[in-house]
Amino acid sequence: MRCLFLCLLIVCSFHIKSAELYSGAPAAASDYAFLIGHWQCRYEQLDPQGKTLFSAPCRWQAEYAFDHKMVVDDFSLLDEQGKVTYAGRTLRTFSLQDKRWHQVFLPVQMNATLNPFTAHRDKEGVHLEVEQRLPNGELQPARFRFSQISNRGFVWVSSKQLEGGGKWYVDMRIRATRDGE
Repeated sequence: MRCLFLCLLIVCSFHIKSAELYSGAPAAASDYAFLIGHWQCRYEQLDPQGKTLFSAPCRWQAEYAFDHKMVVDDFSLLDEQGKVTYAGRTLRTFSLQDKRWHQVFLPVQMNATLNPFTAHRDKEGVHLEVEQRLPNGELQPARFRFSQISNRGFVWVSSKQLEGGGKWYVDMRIRATRDGE
């Protein structure tokens, strides 16, 4: 009887804790509200001086999952005929413990390590940080930012450090426009 009581107590306390954590979407769920929808984009890869090395069309689409507690978004890089040449999915969730966004990106059919990103939003946009694993196994810090956010579009940039550390430069940029705009 005592064992049954303890089991019920554990199950009930887990249920109460779960109800607190999962009862509704946190206010921060709106941080990525701008991303929800379908986007036509232009991807650019840049050198340290800002010169475009490569440019291609892309698509980005995002939706809420789990009653607005997560954002799931898919990115596809296209060739000029519209065929997908690179794609991946990002899962984003707001942590009630540390009050930051946590996310992972998984590319399609590529070697990948699920390096977790953390992010926060301020008046300038959404700022993300990660240490990316390079093909040689080394970790390289990277920064990403969503800015110029409006109902009609946004700009996403990736920044990395120059060799030797210190200065950062924008190495990738995506300009997105909402489908139908």
